[in-house]
Amino acid sequence: MRRLCVVLAVIFLLAGCEDEVVGTRLDPSAAVVMPSPWPSAAVAAPSAPPRILAFWTNETTIAPGTDWRGRIATTTNVASLEIRTESFSFNATRIGFGQFVFLQHVLDIVPQYKRAYTLTIIARNTAGVEDVRLLPIALH
Repeated sequence: MRRLCVVLAVIFLLAGCEDEVVGTRLDPSAAVVMPSPWPSAAVAAPSAPPRILAFWTNETTIAPGTDWRGRIATTTNVASLEIRTESFSFNATRIGFGQFVFLQHVLDIVPQYKRAYTLTIIARNTAGVEDVRLLPIALH
């Protein structure tokens, strides 16, 4: 009986652990410099692996009262582009094949959320295959 309790406790503890996200790390200083010219989408078959070609954001340190915006270029087979951290998640808006944008007006940030995060940018094709980029950001 004691062995069963230990096994169940380990299972519940492991179930609550989040796997470490694997992806390509982006340089924060490069993420705030928009490529010129902005890359066009690369044509890819629907079954091909998706790729993130470029990522830009106006800020990596986000403060209350500001507009936080970004732009992402991908291959044409990207069906969805998710932006997330440990505390929030949203989908970027597709404005064309392989072109995505986001705009978040930050009204307020509760004190317990003011800290460093890893922004995870996830491009998915219709089969669910992912390409992931990681970017350190901070909410202040």
